[in-house]
Amino acid sequence: MTTPDFWVKTDPELNCRDPKLLEILDYWRRKRGDRAMPARRDIDPLDLRSQLGNLVLVDVEHQPLRLKYRLIGTKITQAMRRDFTGRYYDEVYPPELLESINDSFRWMFAHRLPLRSHGEAFYPDKNYYEYEALNMPLSEDGETINMVLGGLVFQLKSKQSG
Repeated sequence: MTTPDFWVKTDPELNCRDPKLLEILDYWRRKRGDRAMPARRDIDPLDLRSQLGNLVLVDVEHQPLRLKYRLIGTKITQAMRRDFTGRYYDEVYPPELLESINDSFRWMFAHRLPLRSHGEAFYPDKNYYEYEALNMPLSEDGETINMVLGGLVFQLKSKQSG
């Protein structure tokens, strides 16, 4: 089974439409300085007060790859009507979607650069959302990505008939 095309579309050019994501990206770049990526200790959530509800922190485990939600902002949990904080991606997403998500993270790990994703998402309240996400790598040692700072915004679409 292949992942529906509407779930995960990637954009390495970072053509973010939402200004909140651009603000988070600018912050990540400032904290990075002349390094490939900042460390988690460089990120102060109070600096991102106006974006807190749209932030995600993801713990990264390698070999095998496992992603775990460390923090999910309230605007995200409200839109999704669930809170996956503390849960692994492989516990909450079906295999075909998980593989597509993992592919986008693998791209980020290989290039050590932020990656924008966007598309449509269907959630339990039977609403369709357009989403835009920006994931930015963090590294404690300057080499291995051990956490990801993400921004995620939703736009409610009209209900689809079906």
